[in-house]
Amino acid sequence: MTEEFVENLYTDEIRSGFLVTSHRKKLWNVQIGLINEFARICKKHNLRWFAFYGTLLGAVRHKGFIPWDDDSDVIMFRPEYEKFKKIAAEEIQYPYFFDNWYEYHVETEEPLPEKLDPNYQYITAEELSKQNPLRWFTQWPSIRLRDSRTAFLEFPERKHINQGIFLDIFPFDPIPPFEDKNAVVNFVTACELMTATAAPNQIYNAKSQNVKFLLKDNILQNFLKLPYRDRGRILEENLLKNFFESQYVGGLHNFCIVNRPRKYELRDFEDVVYLPFEKIEIPAPIGYERSLTAEYGDWHKLVYTHQHAKYWSADIPYTEWSEISWTRN
Repeated sequence: MTEEFVENLYTDEIRSGFLVTSHRKKLWNVQIGLINEFARICKKHNLRWFAFYGTLLGAVRHKGFIPWDDDSDVIMFRPEYEKFKKIAAEEIQYPYFFDNWYEYHVETEEPLPEKLDPNYQYITAEELSKQNPLRWFTQWPSIRLRDSRTAFLEFPERKHINQGIFLDIFPFDPIPPFEDKNAVVNFVTACELMTATAAPNQIYNAKSQNVKFLLKDNILQNFLKLPYRDRGRILEENLLKNFFESQYVGGLHNFCIVNRPRKYELRDFEDVVYLPFEKIEIPAPIGYERSLTAEYGDWHKLVYTHQHAKYWSADIPYTEWSEISWTRN
């Protein structure tokens, strides 16, 4: 019997003028199950985490999910994030699946083995050709906890990756301004490595225009020759090595890749407050109102955002969807 974390799970209702169907509530129910599994592991290993982005906004404004939302987000500071990655292999068992953003084999970079493990995540050359070069990765640069019994179809052309309903887990790193010059150097270096990982063509184009990089040319060239998964691993090792407590924290990719700089005050994460979220409670930063303002501006205003996937199911695994299911209008 399915444990119910959402009120009236099997009944449609109107929330904030939006029709919330039972279909959507069942998606939410799976996501809260993922939050509970994540929270269990973090409690066992004494790891801090906070609800953030739309999940924090939903908790504060709606005491649950934003009515039109279809995903859930938490953040961890880099040291806890890396510790979670290390214990994931031992702690996360079927039906849950640990999806690490750089653990993808790319056929254009290295040959695929003849026999593939069911957990082997890979991207074929044909699949890669159908994507915007800056957006071929499934999630970046974050990890996801997935439920393999379900489906959340973001990439219909990809048949070789886990597309179960997920919980997004984002790392927070030091964000400028920095007073220490070494911190500035480390930040610029990290941005160069991140760009070389996600969008190597941007580096090649910049070099063709004689743009100068902080990284030495031979180091950057050797890094670019590595497979995607090795570049990702080295990038995050570098970020952990140079982590320190700064006045501001945030998602590094927002500064380096997507040109959406957001920074949040470290003092707002010095303690935690638990907020109601559907039928459970989730940890929020003590300064959550300031963090929400930094992210959304007037966060009291209702603003509809488009969903991440056209199709999902809490009842049918992604492995059972037919070709017709993937492509229908």
